[in-house]
Amino acid sequence: MSQPETTPNSGEGKGKAFFKRAEEVAATGNWDFAVQMYVDGIRREPENIERGHKPLREVSLKRKAAGGKPAGMFEAMKYKPGKEPVESLANAEFLLAKDPGNISHMVAVFRAAQGVGSLELINWIGDLVLAATRAAKKPNKHTCKMLATAWSEIGEHAKALDAVDTARAVYPNDPELENMAGKLAALAAMDKGKYEESFTKSIDNLDDQLKHSKKDQFVHDQVYIQREIDQARAEYEQSPTVAGKVDALVEALLKVEQESYENEAVEVLTRAYKDSGSYRFKSRLDDVRVRQVRRRVHDARTRGDKKETAVLARKLLSFELRMFAERAKNYPTDLSVKFELGRRQLLAGRIDDAIGSLQQAQRDPKRRITAMVLLGRAFAGKGWHGEAIETYERALEHDLTEGRAKEVHYHLAASLEATGEIAKALEHLSHVAQIDYNYLDVRDRIEKLRKKTSEDDKQ
Repeated sequence: MSQPETTPNSGEGKGKAFFKRAEEVAATGNWDFAVQMYVDGIRREPENIERGHKPLREVSLKRKAAGGKPAGMFEAMKYKPGKEPVESLANAEFLLAKDPGNISHMVAVFRAAQGVGSLELINWIGDLVLAATRAAKKPNKHTCKMLATAWSEIGEHAKALDAVDTARAVYPNDPELENMAGKLAALAAMDKGKYEESFTKSIDNLDDQLKHSKKDQFVHDQVYIQREIDQARAEYEQSPTVAGKVDALVEALLKVEQESYENEAVEVLTRAYKDSGSYRFKSRLDDVRVRQVRRRVHDARTRGDKKETAVLARKLLSFELRMFAERAKNYPTDLSVKFELGRRQLLAGRIDDAIGSLQQAQRDPKRRITAMVLLGRAFAGKGWHGEAIETYERALEHDLTEGRAKEVHYHLAASLEATGEIAKALEHLSHVAQIDYNYLDVRDRIEKLRKKTSEDDKQ
């Protein structure tokens, strides 16, 4: 990578100093240097939209208006996708900044944002991609489908439907787009609360709805969902051993968050698992059961029933411990399963088991930092503060967001205090306070340790 003219001191690897320098440079009109500073900041804080991605977008547009050219071939080769999602994100943002109207670069940023896993960032860049696609002479169908699929996966069904409708305006008779639109329309309607409408009323009004929804072509309410379930059920009953028919019926049933439909899905999955022996059906079955218990926990908490909430929460934790332990045996190389298992083992107080699981989980790039923080807490819970300190310090060697940095410094300070290293503990707590004065009980802890230090000095 080409290096900036100067490199601000980034402290613990955060992008704050880089963003500040970028703002200063941008004020002078030195657009290329400002772009580099923003990109370097994004490498350190990939999820910082307000300080990083948005102002970089503004700078890139001003640079283009001033006659700035896109990255040349050799420069573009230096900023190709990297091995890590954050590196790919920063490189894609650099190329987009040099050519802000390039939809291919926008898509590259979008895919990298998916890798980073930031829902807010996915939505922000997704909106830019969709707007640019709509403005194109002929919107790209594949780009619209990509956006729709990604948004649907994170529950943004209205946005996903907008993306599909953009493609349908150009390809009105595409059966795949029509099918996607129908499913997304129903999900978007449910999101808006339309699902609570009377089923009978919806049937009575169906003809009128169809007449006035030629643009959408599909009914956006419970009627569509019920028809999809009925069709999937009929096809399943004809071929109950065909995996695709099982999956289609279960998917349709789970769109309705009601116990009766979910119980039917459980029965279907139980039969499929018994007949085929395929563990993936058992895994899906367990997911449905977890979903049901979580809803009961939420309902009890909403009612203010603390006793029932606690009982159900313990039941959920116990079930998830068994579930992820079983998955770890069936999918021994899946580090995401190791992470979820370790997280619950720690919550259940099974410290030794948690340490073993989290040590494996930290090899997963997407969960490395979170796994390291939990591993540090596990060591601390066992009283092994030396190991906890080393784990937290290794975590601080990575590029952390401010939120994650606060958490690591806070827990590191606790272990340092436990080992009698009060001065060092105060340094880390002070670091947290300077970032967020109201973070947890950091103020009280600082005052307590300073008082203790002062009393020790007097003795």
